[in-house]
Amino acid sequence: MNKKYLALLAAVTLALAWFIATPWITVHQISAAVQARDAQALAEHVDFESVRQSLKDQMNARVLHGMASDDGQALNPLAALVAPLAGAVVDKMVDAYITPAGVAQLMAGHRPSASAQEPEGGASSTPDAQGEARKPLADADMGYRSLGRFVVTAHGRQGDTQFVLGRRGLGWKLTEIILPPQ
Repeated sequence: MNKKYLALLAAVTLALAWFIATPWITVHQISAAVQARDAQALAEHVDFESVRQSLKDQMNARVLHGMASDDGQALNPLAALVAPLAGAVVDKMVDAYITPAGVAQLMAGHRPSASAQEPEGGASSTPDAQGEARKPLADADMGYRSLGRFVVTAHGRQGDTQFVLGRRGLGWKLTEIILPPQ
């Protein structure tokens, strides 16, 4: 009877350890896919619709903020006419950039380029100032924000970019990219 309880305790401990470790494993798999330029492996770990929507929301907010009048209270009349067009442009731009290759470039510390439809275009690790290849997310801070939210903060020259993973069933997927403030 003692062995049964011990076996049950061991099984519960292993399940709990796996549950806690899975986002770190997912981040490692994403980083390896970026470094290997494997768009298909990267796509398995990204919820592209959620990522696109989060970026569209951020970009639209930035555009509206930029169009606000000097007192910051309301849009000026010309900006009010242009805002719907700007939103359409932002939507098209985000849809074009957020592909497996574009996400790989973001994770490698680069801005995605419109021509980056395939990851061979520089989405891999790139040499740093000393000429050494830099691994994606190598110096990133990671941690749980809640049981269903795990945040990876990559530090870059232009500010911190946050890659948010959300629990999807028993696994994790990249669901949001929070760009540094401009």
